[in-house]
Amino acid sequence: MTQACAAFEASNRLEPGAGTLIALGQCREKARQLASAWLAYKQAAARAKDARKHDFAAARVAELQPQLSYLTLVVPDDHRVDGMTIELAGAAIDRTLWGQPQPVDGGDPVIVVQAPGREPWRTAAHVAATRDKVRIEVPALPEQAQAAAPALAGPTQPPPAEPAAAPVSSPGMFTPMRGVAVGLAGASVIGLVAGVALGASASSKQDDAFRLCPQPATPCGQAARSNALIRASHDRAHDANIAFAIAAGAAFTAGVLWFMGAPTSEHATRVGLAPTLAPGEPGVAVWGRF
Repeated sequence: MTQACAAFEASNRLEPGAGTLIALGQCREKARQLASAWLAYKQAAARAKDARKHDFAAARVAELQPQLSYLTLVVPDDHRVDGMTIELAGAAIDRTLWGQPQPVDGGDPVIVVQAPGREPWRTAAHVAATRDKVRIEVPALPEQAQAAAPALAGPTQPPPAEPAAAPVSSPGMFTPMRGVAVGLAGASVIGLVAGVALGASASSKQDDAFRLCPQPATPCGQAARSNALIRASHDRAHDANIAFAIAAGAAFTAGVLWFMGAPTSEHATRVGLAPTLAPGEPGVAVWGRF
């Protein structure tokens, strides 16, 4: 799942789009990274030009918002110094956001606080996956100890011997290309499950339509309702076919990348592919360096 989400993120960086952002949101949501999913859906709703994509993304934003966990980093005024920076899980937190609750994924994100001439401070904040509110107060950073005075000049010492070169380790089984292949295999499973669910729904709606009007050639009082169910059944069947096609394409591509990504002494070729599972925008995003 992590590899699949990373593939969607890479695809969105190369060619941002509402469909890719929705797929990324779905991936993050399945991984229980609700804040990341909420942000992806929010960006998709703002970018979407297609009404279906906008409505879908906006609905997910509204549903996830009450479930988010928040982290507040409090920096008292007397603890602030010039040049102070705060990083949360490796990402810099803008000074204007200090003291403001920020939505975060569940886990144990590491907080690092640094300032020129001060000892750095770090801690891990445990945050639950949903509906948690964590408050961390940044302590005053002590000044760094003065460097020891240089020793008096003495006899010239020979320069230290250069360390021996470290042996080059052989590449592991999981190269970057094979990592993408594993992610695509996971995406293929998701597409297969979605196709089965959509196909079952299409069949159910068709059965409901025939129960309302069992004789198509005979006038039926429930004809409007029956026709609506048949149209919905056709739409679900169409979406199921798209999901199966994406699953097959992702599985085939995963197999190709697995064999192409066999470990070698150097990986001069970098290739990545990511299926897009967003409503109305199926396909495979490809990026690479050769």
